[in-house]
Amino acid sequence: CGALFVNGRWSWGKTPANANGTICPACRRTSDNLPAGYIELKGAFFQEHYDEILNLTRNIEQQEKNERPLERIMAIIDEKDHTLVTTTGIHIARRIGEALSRSYNGDFSFQYADGEKSIRVSWQRT
Repeated sequence: CGALFVNGRWSWGKTPANANGTICPACRRTSDNLPAGYIELKGAFFQEHYDEILNLTRNIEQQEKNERPLERIMAIIDEKDHTLVTTTGIHIARRIGEALSRSYNGDFSFQYADGEKSIRVSWQRT
């Protein structure tokens, strides 16, 4: 993915010639299919504004990923009555939920699990 571990922190940048290669935790989570964040989006308003809401979701991801390379969207899964967005980190999941609530109102809730190592976010508007 191009993320670098420099001075105890993951960041983006040019890889030095003498760098050791490794798989970042976000890529490992994605390959192991172990999301840290689950965002459930549903409701009639969501269905009517599907593309617009997913564009906002992707914009939030881009902002987060620029500052924190380990915060990414893993998958967007369309189910019969909702859409599930999975993420590699808890911060991006909560930030997406907060952005949806600010922009479109609706019902927004979140719950941490596993000692704050995972989060379930729910947003809906009828």
